[in-house]
Amino acid sequence: MYSAIGVVTPPATLLSLDQVRRHIRIDTEDEDDLLEIYLGAATTMAEEFLARALVTQTLRWVMAHSPPTNQFPMFPFTAFILPLWMPYSMLFQRPVEIPRSPVQSIVSIATGQWGQADTVLDPSSYHLDLNTEPSRLHLLNGAGNFPSDHLIVEFVAGYADPASVPKPIVMAILLLTAFLYENRGDAGGDMPPAATALLWPYKIQTFGG
Repeated sequence: MYSAIGVVTPPATLLSLDQVRRHIRIDTEDEDDLLEIYLGAATTMAEEFLARALVTQTLRWVMAHSPPTNQFPMFPFTAFILPLWMPYSMLFQRPVEIPRSPVQSIVSIATGQWGQADTVLDPSSYHLDLNTEPSRLHLLNGAGNFPSDHLIVEFVAGYADPASVPKPIVMAILLLTAFLYENRGDAGGDMPPAATALLWPYKIQTFGG
């Protein structure tokens, strides 16, 4: 199964450039354009690591039916062998975890086949469980089981009040921004250990990692 998530409505910035300047101890605004890029990259790195949306934003999550080539045996065999992938029609018989937390609400859910008009599901055909992290989506009454090859979920996620974002996450983003600013060359792909330590307690843990 193919899955991808994209931003529909970008969030406001969690930190101001003035806060970043004071953290890095820069006295001028000459490099504000660069700092804005580094701050955006640092925020994205933190969100990807945490599987969280930090400031209110609208996201689009697409799941598409794409069976792997190893679903059947490669040679004749008399025994019954189950496919090595879960059929798309069975996927929504169980709760589906929304890939960003905290979820505020569902905007819309649509399903259909590529090249044809999508069908928007009625809100009565699904239930969003906000009592867990990650939040879980339940499709009711067989919704999603009819012929379709993709499901598109638009939802609002993020902390409704930026001031409620845990302070260790804010501190980690400041550290990441400073790290990117001070290491403009090839400094490797790992986050600074201090930033990782600050973020780790808030990372959403799932079966896939």
